[in-house]
Amino acid sequence: MSLLTGRFRGSSRRDLVVGAVAVVVVLGLAVSAPSDVGVLLAGGAVAAGVGLLALGNPLLALLLVFAASFLRSPQKEFVSAEALTPCFYAMVLALAIAVAQRARQLPKLGVVEWLMTTYIVWNVLSMWLPHEYDAIDPILGAEIDVWRWIFSGVLLPLVVYVVAKAVLDTEDAVKWVLWITIAMAAYSAWVSIMQFHGPDWAVWPSYIVDSPNWKGRANGVFNQPVVNGMILTMGYVVCLFMASRPELKRWLRWGLWGLAGACAYSVYLTHTRAALLALVVVVGLGVVFAKHWRRAFVVSGVLGLAGVAANAATFFSDDRSAGGIGSSNEVYDRLNIMATSLRAVAEHPFVGIGIGRFQVYNTWEHTVWSQEIDWNRGFGIISHENELGIAAELGIPGLLLWLGILVTVFWSLWRAMQELPENTLLGRPLALVGGMAMVVLVVNGVTVDLRLLDFASMMPFLYAGMVVGQLDRFREGRYVARPGAAGSGLPGGMTPDEVSAWYDEHPREKAGSEKPRGGLVGAP
Repeated sequence: MSLLTGRFRGSSRRDLVVGAVAVVVVLGLAVSAPSDVGVLLAGGAVAAGVGLLALGNPLLALLLVFAASFLRSPQKEFVSAEALTPCFYAMVLALAIAVAQRARQLPKLGVVEWLMTTYIVWNVLSMWLPHEYDAIDPILGAEIDVWRWIFSGVLLPLVVYVVAKAVLDTEDAVKWVLWITIAMAAYSAWVSIMQFHGPDWAVWPSYIVDSPNWKGRANGVFNQPVVNGMILTMGYVVCLFMASRPELKRWLRWGLWGLAGACAYSVYLTHTRAALLALVVVVGLGVVFAKHWRRAFVVSGVLGLAGVAANAATFFSDDRSAGGIGSSNEVYDRLNIMATSLRAVAEHPFVGIGIGRFQVYNTWEHTVWSQEIDWNRGFGIISHENELGIAAELGIPGLLLWLGILVTVFWSLWRAMQELPENTLLGRPLALVGGMAMVVLVVNGVTVDLRLLDFASMMPFLYAGMVVGQLDRFREGRYVARPGAAGSGLPGGMTPDEVSAWYDEHPREKAGSEKPRGGLVGAP
């Protein structure tokens, strides 16, 4: 009886605290935003409910971070506060709770994770250390949000990599990421095509057509053609990957092929050379490495070459708004920025000019690549090359740490392509998709500093972590995946006897793992 009374009293105190907090929140909203109090309360209630669910499920929390990053710009149409940051911290807390309750295992930590940790620390030290130039916008005079640089370009992608290794451990979890990517790419393709060929009312958010950051280019929901090109390129890859799965219905397979074509065309509509180059590179990688599903890449390559040949005059012109790639002004911008970056590295080789300070440096210390280039090209803007921007702001040690991360992640992905089974959804074909995601990051980083673009920085590391997690579990004997090679065309899945025979032929996959749950779709 006393135990029940104690619980009741504790519950009563907790209810009183919750009620008091609710009253304070309502009164605060009523005073600060009386016209929006209803919308804010409704949104807060939904956010609180989703947050509680996410705290109990790190997979859901990770997917919310993925979605919140995609929707960060459209969200501003409704409220000024953004959801990405609280979703990120909820994801970290959710994984910590799951590990503490032994519902999840911490992912295997190795050289990659230690390099990531050191790189994060180096960025934070750069924020704290004194530098020659203050983090003040030279044009607006406002203080630069240095922490946002670290959060978007360093903390978010690297932490997501580790969380993805931990929670994307089943076919169902991986499929969530794949289908959400397809949904994002489908919507991005829709607004990109409608921007050029449809009515304005069919495009949302409205800023895509009313106030685009880059006129005449497919900016997508990000209002940024490079990031739009990245999700479209990954959507193209994931559509072809999922269409190769033997258990997929024929009508869905045809739909994915059609969507892949729409994504590829939408990449062209970005009129962005880095995005086009990334698409060309992944098509080439697919032709070379996509065993059992390379035919789609070959067809895509042939159709792409035919399209360029039919539209060669426009494609190679200097008219960017029409899709020409021959414009030289942007090249001159980047050459001058590269010269300024190299000057910064030469003057500050160890600690750099300071995180988030390149725009300031490029205003007061701007230089030219050669005397043939106009001095004003590239003046007073942020770095437009990822690695040189890192070298300028963080010095040579910062650059070496970043390159070490890229090299070790690529090596892990390469080992996954060599070691994982060929005929499972979580096997070598998925490893190729993860490798393509990182290639998209590197190629686009040649012309853009991706550290301020959270989705562009985070998505490739999400896919890389998803793949490397499978490799770790495979090596530890905890790899569980249902057989079924991409492109094998197995009708109706495998019977239990066929699954057993497959495991007899592949004893390593069976070691330490459970028997597959009835084989593929259609098996009892």
